[in-house]
Amino acid sequence: MKPRFLTSALAVLLLLFAAGCAATSGQAVAPSAAGHTKAVEQDPKLRITTQQLMDLFAKEYGDAPLIEETLKKNTSFLLIDTRPPVRFNEGTIPGSINIPTPRFAQDIPKLPKDRTLIFYCGGPT
Repeated sequence: MKPRFLTSALAVLLLLFAAGCAATSGQAVAPSAAGHTKAVEQDPKLRITTQQLMDLFAKEYGDAPLIEETLKKNTSFLLIDTRPPVRFNEGTIPGSINIPTPRFAQDIPKLPKDRTLIFYCGGPT
């Protein structure tokens, strides 16, 4: 692996483990604008591991530097960071877009239908 890709890969891993979601299974959940209060259980078959994400990056980008020009060529998957904008602006996985939870319903129809969509909020859980 080239040093630049390795550095980017380590940055991605650090970002994935640096922050967690506000709510996880088993914790109390504040009511949403729609009045929902129950956390939805995750289907383990729909989870993606950090290694699987790194494999997607390697398959899509090879050892190319993760710069804007390279990231714009991605046609197979889209990373969606669901954290609040202030957290997104502090740092995110290269190439991801920000759709925080309050904007989810209005923005989801705008997402591409020809790519795998990977949602994350800061960690593998």
